[in-house]
Parts: sequence; C-alpha cells; structure tokens
Amino acid sequence: MTNHLEDLSETVRWRLLVDAAKKAAKAQGYTMERLPGRGLSNIWNITKDGETKVASIRTTRDRWIAFPPLENGTKWKTLDDVDTVIVATVDSKQDPENIEVYIFPAEDVRKRFDAAYASRKKDGQTVKDNFGMWVGLDHDDRGIAASIGSGIIDHYERVAVYAILDLLDEKPHEATTGDVDAPERTAEAGTAPAPSTIADVMTWARDHIARLAAVPSDAVKLDLKIEY
Repeated sequence: MTNHLEDLSETVRWRLLVDAAKKAAKAQGYTMERLPGRGLSNIWNITKDGETKVASIRTTRDRWIAFPPLENGTKWKTLDDVDTVIVATVDSKQDPENIEVYIFPAEDVRKRFDAAYASRKKDGQTVKDNFGMWVGLDHDDRGIAASIGSGIIDHYERVAVYAILDLLDEKPHEATTGDVDAPERTAEAGTAPAPSTIADVMTWARDHIARLAAVPSDAVKLDLKIEY
C-alpha cells in the first residue's frame, strides 16, 4: 500500500493534521481563535452555543500522544491549561490513508496521563520533567507499564475522518504557509524539548527502547563510543 505522507516534508505533514483537526472542530459547530502569546503552543479558544473553552490540538503519526510532566508529575505542561484536547491521528502508522479526529475532555486525558506516570515510576522507569511522556490512543494489551492509560478512543466516537488525498487536494498551495508556526515536535507545540546533552539523549533512547521491547528502562543497557 502507498504511504500518502511519505513524500511530504515534516512541516507539511504536521500542517495537514492540524488542518484536519480545525476542520473537524468547525464541522462540530465550533468557532476557533488561536490564543496569542503562547509561543509555539497550538492552543485555541473554541466556542459553541455561547460557551468558550480552551483547547489544545495534538497531532500524531503513530497513534500515541504526549504531554510533558512538570514538578515530578504533579502537573502537566499545556494539558493543565486547557479544557479540551483535539487529536488528529493517522488511521495507520505504516500505511496511512485517512486522518481521524477525536475531541476529548482534558480531565479524562489528565487522569490517563496521571495513571501512566504513576505506573512508569512504579516500574522504575525514568520520567523526566518537561520531556514528553507518551500514552497510546488505542488500547495496549501488552500489560506493561506503558499500557496504563491507553485506550481513550474506546470511550469516545471519532468526530471526523478525512482521506489524506482529499485534504491535499483542498489546499495544495497552503501546505507550508498559514497561521501555524512549526511542526508538533517542537518544545511547546508538541511534546518535549529536544535532548540537549548526551545524558539526555541516552535516557531518551533507553526509555523508548524499553517501551518498544516491553521491558523496564533499567533492563536496557546502552554503550556509547565516540571515534574521531
């Protein structure tokens, strides 16, 4: 099958997902106004039937979303400041054909991230402040620490599904322009700042390998050798 996102730049991929999230919210009857002064945060005022809420748009190409914990997991960057989380996700990590959009109450998302954080700490994993912690949208049946908090889409209907090719046809000339600043993986708009030290990179790599291998982080041993 053809991966319809494969030949697009990172910025265009992200913009496509953000546009899908905005389109779906508007189709649900919301008007949207981006909040100023939030740096790269993708934060919006959304209004429907006279009621205004604050929403965070999250995008994902692997059906996992992230928010950075703060103060040892007692707070969450961005998540604590919003009422609603709008998620635009591909339908398949390997062969995406559609973008699905969900609208979640932030309270439920926070409960899941709190549970995920506690589970990983109990498992001995390193969960650093201000670095994105990932939780799966789909139910993770592996029964490991990373499984806790997953499966939110089992409890909410998707509000929209758009074919990627149709979205590309709608706005081909706007793919890299507009009112969105940068790809989701930047510090505020996405999940976490990029690791800034070798130790940070090693910690990040160990944690992600542990998640993929379904083992505790302390079971992963990495050796670094620099030759020049």
